[in-house]
Amino acid sequence: MVTVADVKRAISDTSFEFYGMRVDDGIQYNVGDIANNSHQLYQDPDFNEEGELIYPYVDQGLYSGFYDAGELGGTCAIGFDPEEDESILKAIDAVGCYYGDYIHILGGNCADIGNDIGEVIISDAEVLGVYGK
Repeated sequence: MVTVADVKRAISDTSFEFYGMRVDDGIQYNVGDIANNSHQLYQDPDFNEEGELIYPYVDQGLYSGFYDAGELGGTCAIGFDPEEDESILKAIDAVGCYYGDYIHILGGNCADIGNDIGEVIISDAEVLGVYGK
């Protein structure tokens, strides 16, 4: 599991506007990679006024079991303030609840707020650290 010291080492000598960490299952990036954009996924179907399904159901692959509303403008992560150990620790605790094998530390200069508590969507998210969960 990643520690505050690990995160600080990974982000040292960087100067991004936004930082985040995410858990991935089946995908292990390398430091320096740009992470794939995330998708907006829903657990429940949504229908238009005519009763037609709005977002397709995915029955195979990475998004199997979800309704896929399409690619977002960046990579979803739990954001943290690199200057505050408590913020980093809260992000570590938050990603501990997610299923997957790898924790990726990300940085980028443009981000939007996501739907989940503490979530950011980092555009062109650069991988700064990779840790086993």
